[in-house]
Amino acid sequence: MSPYLLGNLIGRFVLSYALIWLVMFLTLARLNWRDAFRRTHHWSGLVATTTTFLIGLIAAQSNEAGP
Repeated sequence: MSPYLLGNLIGRFVLSYALIWLVMFLTLARLNWRDAFRRTHHWSGLVATTTTFLIGLIAAQSNEAGP
């Protein structure tokens, strides 16, 4: 695995985590950052992060394979 690919995957996962944390912070945690971290590290937050990561990977792959 090349460093470029590894960096791309790690960066995509970090951005997926940040997106889910922001959603938790703005909606469920009522602007409490500690509660947002707790909710993000719960199993449902981890599933949401992984799902967002995989959807982004699939979308990037399908755009790259274009006509």
